[in-house]
Amino acid sequence: MVTIKDIARRAGVSPSVVSRALNNKYGVKESTKQLIKSIAREMNYYPNAAARRLVTRKSGMIGVMMADISEPFYTQIIKGMEYVASRTGYTLLFSNSYDNLEKTNVLQKMIVTENVDGLVIVGSNRQDTRFTGILLEKQIPFVLIERNSKNDKVNCIWIDNKKAAYHATKFLIEKGHKKIAHIAGNLQNQVTVERLAGYKQALKDAGVTESNRLVFYGNYLCEDGYHAMQEILSKQPDCTGVFVANDSMAYGALQAIHEAGFVVPKDIAVVGFDDLEFSAFTNPPLTTIRQPRYEMGKKSMDILTKILHGEAKNGINLCLPFELVVRNSA
Repeated sequence: MVTIKDIARRAGVSPSVVSRALNNKYGVKESTKQLIKSIAREMNYYPNAAARRLVTRKSGMIGVMMADISEPFYTQIIKGMEYVASRTGYTLLFSNSYDNLEKTNVLQKMIVTENVDGLVIVGSNRQDTRFTGILLEKQIPFVLIERNSKNDKVNCIWIDNKKAAYHATKFLIEKGHKKIAHIAGNLQNQVTVERLAGYKQALKDAGVTESNRLVFYGNYLCEDGYHAMQEILSKQPDCTGVFVANDSMAYGALQAIHEAGFVVPKDIAVVGFDDLEFSAFTNPPLTTIRQPRYEMGKKSMDILTKILHGEAKNGINLCLPFELVVRNSA
């Protein structure tokens, strides 16, 4: 295992200088600091987390709160976070927030009981508003994923959901569909509102009348998409295209269409959102909006560790690119 002394010998400085440089302390020239950090990277140096905790009085833990960790949407986000954590010596502590931080005590537990150094919060419940002020007041670094906060002190990672939904709906319009339904998520979520707005804007720009804007609601679960699609088939039998707010609900929609004896995309075209791992293997493979979920997780930890190490300041706002992945369902 590479130690600070090994780096010191390579750089021609004392171990104390290496320690100060790696911890961004005073008394080290910027050129020397950059040389030491470069050598540390080349030698694959990882700080001793236990020793660092003794010196800094930090826990070395990052709290991660997600609505429901069992949901497949989160797998790539978690992998991205773990990639950075394994290289920076932090331990990730996961907890379900049930998409409502203010009605559960999970935030209090993370801060007080676990004494986390920072937080990554995934979710976009619009009713959760107070926690950002609490964390800023307590000076606990945090990053939000799936939110675009107007507060210039809050770190955010998101995609342009309205624009992505617009592209998905426009794709169906360009395929010749006149009556396109939308299976939306829970309106408490910021992403739901944005995707619904993108769907409506695309139809409006195409001259589709209000009467042909068909919106049905679920809660981002497979069974919600299944029941919503059954309702569409029953109430709007002339609907030929469906844009679904996430892939899990799209899977349910595909099953409902199949059970009703219709063929995708011959009778009804389906476009999802997220590009989950299973979406390339549905029958037929699902056309969907790809979110850069791995990058979301990786960037969240990059930002957080840089803030914790004094290499960055709060207020980082990243809008990551999305991609329409065209397969055989539309």
